[in-house]
Amino acid sequence: MHEPTPIALSVDIEDWYHSVLGLSEGDWERVPDRVVETTETLLRVLADGQARGTFFVLGHVAARHPDLIRRIADAGHELACHGYAHRLVHRQTPEQFREDLQRSLEALDRAGAGPVRGYRAAYWSITREAAWALDILAEAGIEYDSSIYPTRTPIYGIPDAPHDPFRLHTPAGHSLIEYPPTVLRFPLRNLPIAGGIYLRLLPYPLVRAALRHCQRRGRAAMVYIHPPEFDPAKPRIPMPFAERLLHYTRLDAMRVKVPQLLRDFRFAPIGELLDKHIPRDTLPEWSLSSHP
Repeated sequence: MHEPTPIALSVDIEDWYHSVLGLSEGDWERVPDRVVETTETLLRVLADGQARGTFFVLGHVAARHPDLIRRIADAGHELACHGYAHRLVHRQTPEQFREDLQRSLEALDRAGAGPVRGYRAAYWSITREAAWALDILAEAGIEYDSSIYPTRTPIYGIPDAPHDPFRLHTPAGHSLIEYPPTVLRFPLRNLPIAGGIYLRLLPYPLVRAALRHCQRRGRAAMVYIHPPEFDPAKPRIPMPFAERLLHYTRLDAMRVKVPQLLRDFRFAPIGELLDKHIPRDTLPEWSLSSHP
């Protein structure tokens, strides 16, 4: 029997406060830093499950904790870029985005990351309105992106984007590979099923069935997680109700569901999947500018 292609495992290395929309970069120095502790917890979970993944590292974390970045690499994981300051791409100018990207790549280089092939925007925030960012990524030598979510939410998503890895042609004529997170197609909405708040909330049997469905159909699935999701005691600060739900709901679930996933499926870093399992010459092609 043919063994299914491993599922892409991706981790966004950020601290709990980086994704709080109401905190500015200047506020970060005044709140507790927990990223080393939570990332070490996650590294142990992955080591116990003999799983390797792609770690999209925030430049701010790489600058403050270069030893942590080296420990991630020493554990066999792929290092990729998550930007520097965890800001929505579609609220930046191209100049601001280029500066944030360069700042992050330099921090990763100083931490000993080596060549960086991949990028993921904060909050999946490369939307149709921010398509210009893809050209900046290509010009910086980024080989693959994982920022386009084929669904619709108030702050991210391009619902008509392909659901599987594809070769993306940018508005200025560059080309790079896009590796999207997994969704299931429903009549009214593409449903995210295997990461973040979606993974925390959905019943595990449903997540497992959805991933097996993808594998039976030959689809390239992805799971994504964040170290703060392994910290049920993470600090709590005032924030809007909807954002509070996003940050704190079912944090206890990940310490159970992720080990279950590691027992039920094989995982691999994105770069390894592109090199060994997904033929690049057969990837479908998609032009963002030609799909209004």
